[in-house]
Amino acid sequence: MDFKNVDKKYRPVPFWSWNEKLNTAETKRQIGLMDDVGIGGFFMHARGGLQTEYMGDEWFENVTASVEEADKRGMHAWAYDENGWPSGFGGGKVNGLGLKYQQKYLRMAKLEDKPEAEHEIYRDGRYIFYFDVNPFYVDTLDHEVIAEFIRVIYQPYYDKYKDGFDGFFTDEPQISRNGIPWSINLPAEYEKEYGEPLYPHLYELFCDEGDYIQTRLQFWRLVTMLFSENFMKQIHDWCKAHNLKFTGHMVLEERLDWQITSNGACMPHYEYFDIPGMDWLCRPIYPCLTIHQLASTAAQTGKKQILTESFALCGHNVSHEELKRNYEWMMVRGVNLLCQHL
Repeated sequence: MDFKNVDKKYRPVPFWSWNEKLNTAETKRQIGLMDDVGIGGFFMHARGGLQTEYMGDEWFENVTASVEEADKRGMHAWAYDENGWPSGFGGGKVNGLGLKYQQKYLRMAKLEDKPEAEHEIYRDGRYIFYFDVNPFYVDTLDHEVIAEFIRVIYQPYYDKYKDGFDGFFTDEPQISRNGIPWSINLPAEYEKEYGEPLYPHLYELFCDEGDYIQTRLQFWRLVTMLFSENFMKQIHDWCKAHNLKFTGHMVLEERLDWQITSNGACMPHYEYFDIPGMDWLCRPIYPCLTIHQLASTAAQTGKKQILTESFALCGHNVSHEELKRNYEWMMVRGVNLLCQHL
């Protein structure tokens, strides 16, 4: 193999931070600079500081310039599917549609302490169950919510470029970062899956009473399945139908106990990435489950590339030698596509 003339699909594809007033001439100039130093492509990444309307006319003028310039140079142009992260809220367009679309958390309180609650779900004589709302993110367990995310973010790219770009990067979609997740569709889905109502078992999600082990196994298995099917698989299937690739990574991938509340489990979701990926923050290298899960996924599904989003939070005094060491440590474990963080 000629390592001085590597195919561009194997060269680094960094996050390209769009964090100012966009200008098509400057956009093309920067692509030229990336090409000159051997970069293989880029993820067009809306970032803090952006002064151009996200998904507006000027935004797409610059996307068009990027797609055309990349095609001319044989580079790979990718869209990043969010204005910030975590992916799913569509720059505020999806969660802005109201309660059904917003992230929810299951809560429990003693009736004597809280006789009434907004968004009450159920009460059993001892406890009241209700949900809190995070208006800034979305219900990733609901098929209709993610269908709307696809409509407002993914579809406009296809309408303009068809399959004239590589695909999409999704960044840290998640179930929960603040407790037990809830979705309006969960009770019906639970009964459909297990043949019994969820409501009488809600207390077992909080208390080590009754058949709590079985209830928790069933609940978290269902949550994982709904997230995987309604977010990951739905987007994957849309991309496949439109001849586009799907890549990205999950959140809190490093340990199984972290994965449970945030993702349910990572492995079921990796199946739906055309290029499975991970995040590698900061400078240390250490034994980590994630990289082995990704290598296993690639081996089981025949995927030829594994992506790492790397070098975030490394500080301004990190050396090239240290970055090289870290990436080589990942490469020997199966990673073969580098996405430098900004």
